Amino acid sequence: MPVTYSRSSDVGHQRRHLHPHKTRKYSLQEGGRIGLDAERRPLTGPLDEPLAEADQDELRSHRSDDPRALRRHKIQPRGSTVHVSRKDGGDKAQNIFSESTLKKMYDHSPHSVFVQLDELLATEDGDAEWKETARWIKYEEDVEEGSARWGKPHVASLSFHSLLNLRRCLETGVVLMDLDEKDLPGVAYRVVESMVTEGLIEEDDKPVVMRSLLLRHRHVHDDRFRFSISGRKQSYTSLQNLADQRRRRSSYALPLERLEARKKSSAAALDMREVEYLATTAVGSQDELRKGHNDILKRIPDDAEATTVLVGAVGFLDQPTIAFVRLAQGILMPSITEVPIPVRFMFILLGPTTADLDYHEVGRSISTLMSNPSFHSIAYKADDRRELLSAINEFLDDSIVLPPGDWERQALLPFEELRAKSEMIRRRKRDAIERKRAASTVAPLLDEKKALLAAETGGMPEKEPDDPLSKSGRLFGGVIRDIKRRYPYYLSDFRDALNGQCAAATIFMYFAALSSAITFGGLLAEKTDRQIGISETLVFTCVGGLFFALVAGQPMMITGATGPLLLLDDALYVFCRSYGFNFLAARMYCGLWMIIIALCVASIEGSVAVKKITRFTEDIFAFLISLIFISEPITNIINVYRSHPLGYDYCQNDTEITNNATLTPPTLNSTDAGNITSTPAPLVHQAVIPPQPNTALFCTMLTLATFIIAYYLRIFRNGKFLGRSARRALGDFGVPIAIVLMVGISCLVPVWTEKLQVPDGLSPTLSRSWLVPLNPGLETIPLWATFAMVLPALMVYIIVFMETHIAELIIDKPERRLKKGSGFHMDIVIMSLVNSLCGMFGAPWQCVATVRSVSHVSALTIMSTTHAPGDKPHIVEVKEQRLTGLLVAFLVGISVLASSWLRLVPMAVLFGVFLYMGISALGGIQFWDRCILLFKPVKHHPQIPYVRRVPTMKMHLFTIIQLAGICILYAVKSSRFSLALPFFLVLMVPLRMALVYIFTPLQLRALDGAQKDIDQDDEPDFYVEAPLPG
Repeated sequence: MPVTYSRSSDVGHQRRHLHPHKTRKYSLQEGGRIGLDAERRPLTGPLDEPLAEADQDELRSHRSDDPRALRRHKIQPRGSTVHVSRKDGGDKAQNIFSESTLKKMYDHSPHSVFVQLDELLATEDGDAEWKETARWIKYEEDVEEGSARWGKPHVASLSFHSLLNLRRCLETGVVLMDLDEKDLPGVAYRVVESMVTEGLIEEDDKPVVMRSLLLRHRHVHDDRFRFSISGRKQSYTSLQNLADQRRRRSSYALPLERLEARKKSSAAALDMREVEYLATTAVGSQDELRKGHNDILKRIPDDAEATTVLVGAVGFLDQPTIAFVRLAQGILMPSITEVPIPVRFMFILLGPTTADLDYHEVGRSISTLMSNPSFHSIAYKADDRRELLSAINEFLDDSIVLPPGDWERQALLPFEELRAKSEMIRRRKRDAIERKRAASTVAPLLDEKKALLAAETGGMPEKEPDDPLSKSGRLFGGVIRDIKRRYPYYLSDFRDALNGQCAAATIFMYFAALSSAITFGGLLAEKTDRQIGISETLVFTCVGGLFFALVAGQPMMITGATGPLLLLDDALYVFCRSYGFNFLAARMYCGLWMIIIALCVASIEGSVAVKKITRFTEDIFAFLISLIFISEPITNIINVYRSHPLGYDYCQNDTEITNNATLTPPTLNSTDAGNITSTPAPLVHQAVIPPQPNTALFCTMLTLATFIIAYYLRIFRNGKFLGRSARRALGDFGVPIAIVLMVGISCLVPVWTEKLQVPDGLSPTLSRSWLVPLNPGLETIPLWATFAMVLPALMVYIIVFMETHIAELIIDKPERRLKKGSGFHMDIVIMSLVNSLCGMFGAPWQCVATVRSVSHVSALTIMSTTHAPGDKPHIVEVKEQRLTGLLVAFLVGISVLASSWLRLVPMAVLFGVFLYMGISALGGIQFWDRCILLFKPVKHHPQIPYVRRVPTMKMHLFTIIQLAGICILYAVKSSRFSLALPFFLVLMVPLRMALVYIFTPLQLRALDGAQKDIDQDDEPDFYVEAPLPG
């Protein structure tokens, strides 16, 4: 039913009824009238005078109205909310539908919100205009004064006094629910009429208030410098100027036909002879507007609706006037909002300059409330002002009050404690509501409950996915379940790869995999006296990668040689040499035993044991590998200084002398070998290089420069210079860039350095057949040793098991939103089968490389670009497919044909890459962070869970226990029993289980639980995310 007003020409008589003795409804001086009683005001005055006939008819028409929600607020016993509808057709709708039916015709479901705060300010020419001063998508953004740009998003801090003033405004102001208007003048007209009806303004104030609401709105982008012939600013004190401006910037104008209808509808309407509405068309289309605001539009969800907050001080009012409006449906008002999205809510606050009211702070308060999910959900569903006031109470209950004072240090505001306190408050209120619901499941929800539960309800919870590490109780049940879960997506794994994201990921991962293969292949050649070298590493990185990408349950993982497996090969080589066994023959038997062990473990679903490997064991293993990665380059540099010592007695001719010696491959020391080009020919009469001047210093420079360039490009990736794409490109290709630069310097500087030894073509590093059984050496393995090789095979399987499963656990995190499943049970069998092939062909052991796999998944991850300013980017989707892994493996394989280029790489450069891997991995090891805390005073400890929840001495005890485990493992690695290193690593699991007798469950959860998310503006670093280096 439409709200109608008296059409009597006796304006004074009407004002006498509405405003007896000019008594106002709102008064800031009435400090005690904060509750709902302030809404009730007595009607005093000459009520016994006879009414005019027109007034009596009008009064009878109002008394005959039946729906309570549509009555005029002045005669309601409690609420003062007015539900209004359009005048044309409203009476007909009233006779057909009830109030509840009318309410259901409108969309009351909560939408995403965009809030804009405009303040009424004077221009340089003395005119007035609405100027945008702040906006909210999720967090507050303020306009930087003088620079005409937006500041950084931040959590809005509100004064308690402004929130009380806002509550008082909503208690005494106009609240219009489901106002059915189609443009700004129509909304302003209804608001002004309701203000007069509620006694907030005088009848004479209607034209000036109307003009104020229709003044020009200036946004931030309007203040940018632009070339213009006419520099004079327009005045907006009349609607004529508003209509003129619309020709240039799509402002609203009211059609002439609607103006005439308004004139006829009410004798108390504005004197429209002062203004003129022109029916003109908008200059720009919505597409053009969206193009101009593309930067902010992509941060606003598609279904968002705007809230416009208009506050300001004027000189023609002597008391504040307030209106809260919820429109029946969103209306596009391009002249009002910064971006072309529908406006659903409006809050208006105008008042005198002398009022004890901070208009800006009250505007910030209602804007912050409307950006709060709980409050704006209630605002969409509220029936009257009581629910809005109840929602404010809930907002205050969830708020944290900071005491006044001078805060000089940022550390005085502990962010973690504030967040924990806020979460505790919400959790306590949720528990209280649940207890009330359990006690009375039939009783309807109160308004307070509705306010609290609005943000909590999100429909039925989603069905939790099946746990891939749960036992099925069947023989090979885990492998069968992985196959059934993953292989139905096999064709889509290739279709989903046909996009630019996967092409870019392929290029990036090729250089990352090639750098790692060259590094580990070159070091393995040195450790095994070139029985396994770069050619075997490149070829079987290709073969293993192709096979794994084709049949694996998680094909996004990248396989290749890793540091822990390189250590095992080194230990196995020392073991075989000490017992006189042929190294390649022994590895062949290890590979055969590995596939048997893998099948036995998979048959009983042994992969579920990976859940026993906690951060305690991961940190010990990761720190040990990092320590070895760091010590190896140092040891190599020391050996270079021994072979090429610094001295003053170098003779010019000594550098040209070479001594020929017949060397057998098993005893060749790569440190003493010269710059030799390896061919399949027998390695005899190799040139022995005498000590060279400047070699040691130059190798030191190459190692350190490679490390520094790669390390600081990694830091630059998450820095603030250049754009995000440029930073990511430089950071992701840091290692290849460092290698290429140092190789170029090595070629330009005439100083001898040891280079990689790579044979031509697809030939093994030594002169042998690819298949190990076709080479002599099997007779060196006795029968008992054939069965004894099950122990080294078990050690290799333990490392492959740990690295593969740890990498798969990282990739399969719930926040990545993977949809095609994983292959915990199946992938370890596939990797063991690949390693059996590697043993047959004398290739290095293959495993899932944790850092490379995390880098690959990150390259395939699409991050959000529409998140609210100030929010962390979240994962939208991951391109789950097989093609990138196939292409990367293939490209690494054909790189063996570029042997002439690979022979230019100095060994010192590879040790620089090794040093980079070791130091970079320390950033993701919590044990290393706690080691640093051993040397810091307690007052300088960061506010992180294991510091706040664990006593300092117990935290240090936990660190010392891990340090003791690392020392034991390093001692084993350095002894003749180094091949048993994985066995001692497995013993760290029962050691961790025994810690329950020293630490409480809460303390262990803080020390050994999942790492807390790190607040970063950019994507996390690969080495921080991956616990294992290499």
